[in-house]
Amino acid sequence: MTAETADRKGGKAPERRLTRRMRLTFAPLGGLLWALGLAPWPVLDLVGRAVTFIARDVVRYRCRIVRRNIADSFPELPEKERRRIERRFYRHLGDYFTETLKLRHMKPAELMKRMEFRDTGLIDKYLSEGRDIVIYTSHFGNWEWITSISLWCRTASEADFAHVYRPLKQPWFDRWWLTLRQKYNVSLPMKSVFRELLLRRRAGRRWITGFLSDQKPSHAGTVREAEFLNRPTPFIYGTEELARKLDAVVMLFDTEVTGRHRYRSTVKLIAEHPASLPEGEITRRYAANLEVQIRRTPEAYLWSHNRWRLKKDELK
Repeated sequence: MTAETADRKGGKAPERRLTRRMRLTFAPLGGLLWALGLAPWPVLDLVGRAVTFIARDVVRYRCRIVRRNIADSFPELPEKERRRIERRFYRHLGDYFTETLKLRHMKPAELMKRMEFRDTGLIDKYLSEGRDIVIYTSHFGNWEWITSISLWCRTASEADFAHVYRPLKQPWFDRWWLTLRQKYNVSLPMKSVFRELLLRRRAGRRWITGFLSDQKPSHAGTVREAEFLNRPTPFIYGTEELARKLDAVVMLFDTEVTGRHRYRSTVKLIAEHPASLPEGEITRRYAANLEVQIRRTPEAYLWSHNRWRLKKDELK
């Protein structure tokens, strides 16, 4: 059975080939990351603070982008408050790093205490009725922990829980992230996701697939404009387009930060039959809900992502 065939049957996504030299070169880093994930939370908190200091004060990781994005999104706030959001964002980024390392070693019971889901009955309802589900996700809170949704659904063994990913250029890091992200569901390459989901449907397998839809649209992709954080913003339209073509139920995760290393995400329905709504309406509803989340806890959003770099007319 080929890797591609295994993926179609609900297995893991195909992995990119690693050379022997690459394995040896990155082995110490892999060992370090694995060992850090075993550390207790107090130790990881110290590591997170160190990451925060290095990112913000030493290498100044995308500081200009972070500051500009926050300023453009919250022009009504005084400079002091915007700087406060900036500082908290870098602290959250450090926590995101350690939380992600911990994911590899966390037992389901512990993860379920820290990543809580509500209204998952909606997912079970539609999957049990034979419907497939497209679910919008975002770079908010910890989007790696979001994959644990399968732990909360009684239909997890009856359907394929998957998420879409963009393969990384560096094969070692690509495999490292895939191993981590496939702990609770399947990873589907973005370029072949429509075909893969169609094959699953033809094989009689139900699926629920998550799309990180707040990424910067590519030059080749179709976009829809939505009012988002005080300005018209181009959004990826592929998620809505796929849902319309496959008549999949559309949902989203409304995530809240309930404490340090603790999140709660509520499953919300956007559309039962997406083609019944005007084009772009699903994307606009997603953008509006994401803005509510961001305004509720602004530091938990990925402000270092340069999603406003390209204007809509540059994407045509």
